[in-house]
Amino acid sequence: MPLERNPQDLPLFPLSLFQCQRCGHVQLGVLVDPEYVYSEYIYTTSTSLGLVEYFKSYVADTVQKLSLRPNDLIVEIGSNDGTLLKAFQGSGMRIIGVDPAPAIAQKANEAGIPTINAFFNSEIASQIISCHGLAQLVVANNVLANVSSVKNVVLAVRELLAPDGIFVFETGYLRYLAEGCVFDNIHHEHVDYFAIKPLVVFFESLGMKLLDVCVSESKGSSIRCYVGLSSSPKSVSQNVFDLMDRETKCGYQTNIPYQSLGLHLQKVKADIHRVLKPAKNRGESIVGFGAAVGSTTILYHFELAGLIQALVDDNPRRHGLYSPGFGIPVKNTDILHLSNRPHWAVLLAWRYGKHIAEVHKDYAKLGGRFLEILPEVIF
Repeated sequence: MPLERNPQDLPLFPLSLFQCQRCGHVQLGVLVDPEYVYSEYIYTTSTSLGLVEYFKSYVADTVQKLSLRPNDLIVEIGSNDGTLLKAFQGSGMRIIGVDPAPAIAQKANEAGIPTINAFFNSEIASQIISCHGLAQLVVANNVLANVSSVKNVVLAVRELLAPDGIFVFETGYLRYLAEGCVFDNIHHEHVDYFAIKPLVVFFESLGMKLLDVCVSESKGSSIRCYVGLSSSPKSVSQNVFDLMDRETKCGYQTNIPYQSLGLHLQKVKADIHRVLKPAKNRGESIVGFGAAVGSTTILYHFELAGLIQALVDDNPRRHGLYSPGFGIPVKNTDILHLSNRPHWAVLLAWRYGKHIAEVHKDYAKLGGRFLEILPEVIF
């Protein structure tokens, strides 16, 4: 859920995962209206730590791997502020972005990144074809997991692709949710949680084929998938078969990895409360560091709302807002360096813990304590 401008009663939605007993695919059981989720969406790619540099290398790798040429049409679904497309544009390619968030799409257009403000579908694909022709590359980064009907989106992508075109998408990998403890990627924006074996079956059912997969460290570890039409002469990479074999050996089409994750999170929760409850009883103040959407999952699952008085975040666009449901205020990280600084800062943005500790090292020098909570509790 998005951060709120005012603390208020909000609708609550169940957050639970379901697994298909036939193919092993994992997804949410309750979907939230995307208009509610994205109408005031404030996340921008350019402010996400490390993503600008990552996307530059992403574009260089993709251009080389797919032998893209100047004037090829590149379409990005969920293009956000156009950070990725800008790099393709710099390589002389034609670009079109599609993004449902009005303010972000407007910002991209103003920056010279042509962007259609809409949810991507068959109608938008037809509109792009009419105006610009077929796409050599369609890109969707951290988007496919967020849509209510992946099938409809992929069918529209198939319509938009040139006969030898490639669909490249990057998304969170189910393996790293369970094995890497990246459970805070579970929230209402993320409908689907992908593994390779179910994806192979899915694309085959739509007249496409998964050609290659590579694992990246983006967003707590992701998979980057390359998909072509079934008629493509390109052969399927050994990477696809190797990852499927590993998933089978690790039981990813069963409930075993998720039961193990649940037991581990129970221990983490107990350890957090073992540290913070006595601290609160001693009158020590506690804040959470990080006001991203995954922080809400952590706050609810570990039942931290009664322990944390405020959230702090380096992103000024989040200051003055409130966490959904609990109404916890989001403040500037400057409070970590005041004389009445909080005694504890719980690293809700735990994957960036080392960077946060380095940027705010004066907080620790002045006696403040960072509490690492994942994958283990450390302080």
